[in-house]
Amino acid sequence: MSASPAAPSPALMRRVVFASAIGNTVETYDYAVYGFLTVVLSKLFFPAQQPGVALLSAFAVFGVAFVVRPLGSLLFGSIADRLGRKPALVATIALMAGSTAAIGMLPPAASIGVWAPILLVVFRLLQGLAAGGEYGTAMTYAAEFTPPRKRGSMTSRVQIGSVASLLLAAGAVLLLSATLTPAAMASWGWRVPFLLALPLGLVGLYIRRQLDESPEFRALENRTQVPASPVKESFTTHWRLIVLIFAVAAFQQIGYYVAFTYAQSYLIRLGFTQSEATLATVISIAVAVVLVAVGGPLSDRWGRWPMLLGLSVGTFVLAYPLFVGLSSAKSLGAAIAMTVLLGVLPALYTAVAPAAYVEVLPARVRATVFAVGFALAATFLGGPALYVSQTLVQVTGDNRAPAMFLMFGALLSVIAAFFVRRATTRVRASELAVASGERSPEGV
Repeated sequence: MSASPAAPSPALMRRVVFASAIGNTVETYDYAVYGFLTVVLSKLFFPAQQPGVALLSAFAVFGVAFVVRPLGSLLFGSIADRLGRKPALVATIALMAGSTAAIGMLPPAASIGVWAPILLVVFRLLQGLAAGGEYGTAMTYAAEFTPPRKRGSMTSRVQIGSVASLLLAAGAVLLLSATLTPAAMASWGWRVPFLLALPLGLVGLYIRRQLDESPEFRALENRTQVPASPVKESFTTHWRLIVLIFAVAAFQQIGYYVAFTYAQSYLIRLGFTQSEATLATVISIAVAVVLVAVGGPLSDRWGRWPMLLGLSVGTFVLAYPLFVGLSSAKSLGAAIAMTVLLGVLPALYTAVAPAAYVEVLPARVRATVFAVGFALAATFLGGPALYVSQTLVQVTGDNRAPAMFLMFGALLSVIAAFFVRRATTRVRASELAVASGERSPEGV
């Protein structure tokens, strides 16, 4: 990278990790709450439709937030590369928390008619705008405080926030489902998880406002190498890296949403109750938190691209047998076991990928390229994951069909893994040349 950051104090690193992770926590929590409540929301916001069509409509609204993520990536990625990582982080968490709390205050279709789904879409779009810049900027910020030999460990700690937020969202839905009657859940209980985003966001906003700018961005400012137009530079000079980020993120996006969000709705359609399906998902996510904590440090020891390759290949081979087992589960114990197994490889992959994203990108446009590539993967693969998975089941009549979409994502990431090593080596060499004055920053 441009310069290995000096080792920061443990206290500073704890603040950096927490500040970066809490934004990812709010972002993923907001998306997960909607995913876990799609069955309830479909009845409240699309009551005139047939149950299967209403569920697909609710899944489509889940995906609509991903449509504007590329726009958010351009907006907030550009802010992060031109003005600093910190201003972008402050703006994204404020917008995300506010729009999620607004969903929790929406009247249902029975009260305001067609305006209910319209407003639901509007606030989901605002969520997507914020999410487009949150993940890439937070990972960039955390990684730029960290020496390369510890970057996997550092970014995986931030990633724990994303996975733990799934646990928080699933736990909140499970608790409400277990303690409230179906009528109370439909009347007001569903609002509670959305409204919890507001205090989470306010805490994150306060913490992020207290932090300093990242060392690598300060170094770019000192060398007057901050780009005037990071978006233009990203698309004219580094478009191949945008494609590479997209391909690496393919399995992360599909695997994440299929294993940890769609699985709950999938189990409900198999005949399990919402409480049982959510419990299986909670246990799977709890295991995933541990795996994410382990996966990052392992990538520091074994390397990013070998782990990305192995995990993608493993998923391509095992996805269909795992869905065979899950679709055949007759008891809650079997359903829990198969749901946990389905999430193992995606959890490890999502622990390794963030450090790989950072290390293939030059510092001066890192936030923009990262955000754009990741947002495009979210838009075209992650966002439609629930809808595509459910559509595959309904079109084919085969409960194992979602495995095909998971295998597709894994195949894209298998191909991408071969390019990660070469790109990392090239970027490190180029930025060292820039730092020593042997090469202009435009050449990186």
